[in-house]
Amino acid sequence: MKEKIIKAAEEVFSERGFHETKIYQIAEKAGVSVGTIYRFFESKEELYLTVVHSKLSKLEEEVKKAVSGKSPTLALKSYISAVIDFFLKEDGFFKLFIREVGVFSVVDEERFKISEWYRNYLKNLSSIIKKGIETGEFRKSDPYALSLAVSGVLKNMIYCHSKGMLNGDTEYLKKEIEDFILNGLLNK
Repeated sequence: MKEKIIKAAEEVFSERGFHETKIYQIAEKAGVSVGTIYRFFESKEELYLTVVHSKLSKLEEEVKKAVSGKSPTLALKSYISAVIDFFLKEDGFFKLFIREVGVFSVVDEERFKISEWYRNYLKNLSSIIKKGIETGEFRKSDPYALSLAVSGVLKNMIYCHSKGMLNGDTEYLKKEIEDFILNGLLNK
């Protein structure tokens, strides 16, 4: 029952956003009563946090598994591939993530701990870049600034791909992002 509610919440939040979603809409989608939702979740915020953080944790697990034990260049390629695969597979969540991250105020980001997650996401990406600089695979640069750039490129390219603004399949998307990022990073 709880998983059914979470899945329905993800769909409604992705369509309407956090602020426009009403609990009764989630209940209708899940085929349960509003009271049933409140048996599992104290508030709409708690339900939203559950949806967002379970997906973000899944993304972190997939990325961690993809980059484990690889050289910086291969780890970065695997990172890119894992993020693209995750968000294309989790299309509803990607819409939710893009919609909310783009409109949340700083207060909302802190309330939903998205800022904390994003800082950790950037830290993990920065560590790959830093290791690449230390091993000489990547040119000397600011790992944090580059992790912001990589994150932005990934988000925008996945968004454009999902909206049909980029031609080509998933492998094309991965190759374009890898080429763009690695041509700027590789120590040649």
